[in-house]
Amino acid sequence: MFTVHGQWQINITPPYVYVNLVGAFNREGMTALEKEARQKWQSYNPGQLYGAVINLSEFEMTTNDSIAALQDYFADMEKRGYRRIDYIGIDALSRKIISELWSHSDIKVQLYLDVATYLSQHPTHRGEASWLME
Repeated sequence: MFTVHGQWQINITPPYVYVNLVGAFNREGMTALEKEARQKWQSYNPGQLYGAVINLSEFEMTTNDSIAALQDYFADMEKRGYRRIDYIGIDALSRKIISELWSHSDIKVQLYLDVATYLSQHPTHRGEASWLME
């Protein structure tokens, strides 16, 4: 059995979920992230959470099998009624992967270079998670 690789932080302030991903993730890391996220979301009714803000500023690329786990996670977000996902800390490679992952979805996906750029567009989200500070 492999150990979990990757670190995360999840904050929820309805209607948004704020996720900070740090390091390199393997499949076990993505599975553990998904399990914790599901536990946190269980106390919310369907439709109560419909936006996600995902910080990839300190995220390092993942393995192919963790990308498959990520696809499952995204499909679940769609089923739960998410309408918008904002990604922060996007580089050229992550832009390509995210665009491919969401290419067949109706969810609105926005990409931001860094936290400051995101907060300039969404100043009311400042402080909703520890990494959303300037």
